[in-house]
Amino acid sequence: MRRRTSKRYFTLTFVTFCLLLQQSTAFARGDVRAESRESGSENAIETLVQRRAKNLGTGMNLTFLDHHWKGAKENGFSDFLDSIDVQKRKDMLREIARAGYETVRIPVCFSAWVNNKAPYSWRSKAGLEALDKTVKWARENDLNVIIDQHHPELDGSIESLTDIERIEWIWKQVAERYKDTDPDRVYFELWNEPHDIEAKAWRKKAARLITKVRSIVPSHSLIVGFHDWNGRQAMIDSKPFSDKNLIYTFHFYDPFVFTHQGASWSAEGLPDISGVPFPYDKAKKINIPDSAKGKWAGGLIQNYERDSSSKKIYADLRAAKEWSVTNGVPIYVGEFGSYTKYADQESRCRHFTVLYNAFRKLGLPNAAWEWDGGFNMFKNGSGEILPCV
Repeated sequence: MRRRTSKRYFTLTFVTFCLLLQQSTAFARGDVRAESRESGSENAIETLVQRRAKNLGTGMNLTFLDHHWKGAKENGFSDFLDSIDVQKRKDMLREIARAGYETVRIPVCFSAWVNNKAPYSWRSKAGLEALDKTVKWARENDLNVIIDQHHPELDGSIESLTDIERIEWIWKQVAERYKDTDPDRVYFELWNEPHDIEAKAWRKKAARLITKVRSIVPSHSLIVGFHDWNGRQAMIDSKPFSDKNLIYTFHFYDPFVFTHQGASWSAEGLPDISGVPFPYDKAKKINIPDSAKGKWAGGLIQNYERDSSSKKIYADLRAAKEWSVTNGVPIYVGEFGSYTKYADQESRCRHFTVLYNAFRKLGLPNAAWEWDGGFNMFKNGSGEILPCV
């Protein structure tokens, strides 16, 4: 005997199907909401992208695929990579995971391996192969991975390197290469520290990149910062983009005269500044070298007592968090740290402690700059990690 099926049954089934389809589409966009009990609120909710941002936790930058300056300019810096240096990262990633870090941010200078003018092509795929290994080793150690496009301008001498068509081509190749990675564990950061560009022009450029990459990786969360070197204030002064699956990043190197004392690549006068303790100590006079007098760096010394206050640092980070809450979007501190050339170890540890305490209190995921190199995380002259980190 044939069972009669009512029209009501078909209607309900169709409605259920539509709801499930709508939910799966929302999941891909990153605006699915899940229950959360953070901040003491039983009814608080968080989006998928907010959960992913929170899961970034405490992270570390692993630098080496961004060291374009080690290559020859006549070769477009494309020969900067050292195969021995690549292999060393396998053990480093294991050590990073053992130290308790949850995420590794991998700065990559894709620009060095791509020819300067259209039609674009790879000069060398050695860097991509090295990145493949690094991502694989990171995931084997259960680390989240951020693939960060770093230094697209190289040394800044060729303006066309940052043409949007060229950067779109690069991201098309990268996104296609990693589109099948786990979107809950692998993230794409579109452009590190955009600078020498007006806010409106950067916004237009970033919007194009977001659209390009999103067309290839519909479910992955993208990380994007703002003009003025991923500046905190630049972020606060800006509005979020329309894409709902974005994590917004800023870098925090305050107080800059402490974190960058002796840095030869930075602002005029900073290479000659040394002996800056953290925090300000009236018993330790900081000399302003002639090269910094009347310059931005000299002004930083004059304001150092205020700028090195833990209250000032916390207030600045809280302002970033308030922007995040007001706009309902997640944020991420993609870089922070201090250059080891002149900063003493005790001051560095005090600085790290102030920052990590603020990050924990405000719920800010973060990535220190850097595991090794000039901002490294080790005790002076040893491979032992600083106790404060």
